[in-house]
Amino acid sequence: MIRNSNPQPSSGAAFPLVVALLALIVNLLLARAYPLIDPDEGRNAEVAREMAAGTNLIVPHLAGMPYLDKPPGLFWAGAMAIRAFGTEPWAARVPAAVAGAVTLALLAIAARRHRGTRFALLAVALLAAAPLFAVLSAYVIFDLLLGLCVTIVWLGLAAELEHGASRWRRVAMFAAVTAGVFMKGPVMLAWTLGGSVGAAAMMRSFKPLKWLAWIPGWLIVFGVAGGWFWLASQQHPEYPRYAFLEESYERLTTKSFQRNQPPWFVPAVLLGGALPWSLATPWALPMSVAARVGLGFVLFAAVFFTASNSKLVTYLVPCLPPLAWMAAEAWSDPSRARRGAWAAVIVLAVLAIGGVIAAPMTGKLSASLDMPVAPAATAFAVALGIAAVVAGVGAARQRPAWAIAALCAFVPLLFATAGPVLVRYAETQSGGPLAAAIAAAETAARVRYERCYSPGTDYRLNRISDLVSAKGEETTSIYQVRYREALQRNRRWRAWADSSLAPEAQVIVRRGRNPSPAPPGSVEFFRDRRFVAFRRVRAAR
Repeated sequence: MIRNSNPQPSSGAAFPLVVALLALIVNLLLARAYPLIDPDEGRNAEVAREMAAGTNLIVPHLAGMPYLDKPPGLFWAGAMAIRAFGTEPWAARVPAAVAGAVTLALLAIAARRHRGTRFALLAVALLAAAPLFAVLSAYVIFDLLLGLCVTIVWLGLAAELEHGASRWRRVAMFAAVTAGVFMKGPVMLAWTLGGSVGAAAMMRSFKPLKWLAWIPGWLIVFGVAGGWFWLASQQHPEYPRYAFLEESYERLTTKSFQRNQPPWFVPAVLLGGALPWSLATPWALPMSVAARVGLGFVLFAAVFFTASNSKLVTYLVPCLPPLAWMAAEAWSDPSRARRGAWAAVIVLAVLAIGGVIAAPMTGKLSASLDMPVAPAATAFAVALGIAAVVAGVGAARQRPAWAIAALCAFVPLLFATAGPVLVRYAETQSGGPLAAAIAAAETAARVRYERCYSPGTDYRLNRISDLVSAKGEETTSIYQVRYREALQRNRRWRAWADSSLAPEAQVIVRRGRNPSPAPPGSVEFFRDRRFVAFRRVRAAR
């Protein structure tokens, strides 16, 4: 039975607001520093841009064609940001930046109520310092928003087990489930059910499963998300088959998506995604309800994604908030914190030595980026060495906070010492340079891609270009490739099988490696490792 709860107002209400504001500022600064990376960021940003332009609010589109590889949640959020701020790279990253900031704020609220401000600060610092969380908070990707939804469910379930059921808390939890379905589809249901089962196993009780029997919550999920699914299926009758049998079941049970990884993949991502504190934390069996519930979600993810034949690093982002909570609990124990401080010294020293050893081996990377990498690698190694010394002084003086600060400095030190190299790498994978060259050469040109595609370029140019492609695989949309014939029958296919059939274009873009000769009447005006671009030469009068 659900009872209404009236939580006491917190005297520290400003604390989570400060956390959210600082996190948002840092995320946006990071978002502004780097160009969009193709294909993932460029693709997601371009889908959002086309939606912002009014292509279709129900069914996302890419290159002017339906894109049903993912639900529209991220694209709706991105479209609103683009309408507000324009087609700047950072605008498409606003949803992830906000999701990261809100996740930290929610963690701060729950942690402060659990053990006070000092514990909350520790949990927030550890999560913010996790490299995977920090990077994806400024990246156009679904998983940061999915992680926020899972965090709401995890913290809500933990609060329900400690304080009893609340109608409004359950509304928030099921609203998060609904939003998660809009972000990544049925996998949010797997996180919801599997995480609750994992929590029940950790609690040795069926109580974590009771909230799943709340019928009004499921009416929210299936009424709202199901309503969108019905509308999308009306426009594209093949979508139910693709969403459930191909995108979900086939992805999990077969290797057709070519994302299978070895069995050690999940633990490696969890350790690397929270490096270096994942290795230095004096882990122990968590005792609080929130930690045990969070561990249940992490164990679900470990089992589910190890068994799945489709694995990506980003899939495990929702594990990071509960891991940060558990780590904060471990560091809050004085005796374990003292041991952890010495572990931090060892971990940071090993990473520093590894950086010194690896720096001379960066010649190939330097050649691909056309800039020296060794100085940045050496500077980062030296910075880690200094951090190891700081941690060592803290350990010797029995001040573990120094070691924690040294561990949390990992990501800031990385961006401070290797920032130019990271920016250069992003540029080599971005459509931004091509877009700038096209805009400078032919401001209002019609662009045609031949056997290649850069969604990031279209995003920066704020237009949909023509595409010459046999099957459409250049868009990296599995849905478009598999249902090309259905889209052609419904006159929703915009790619041309041959350049002779495509409309006249002033700019032609081809693959940068081994391109064919320049089209008749054209001259080359841009070339990088990915693309070569030609523009039509106007005949003299």
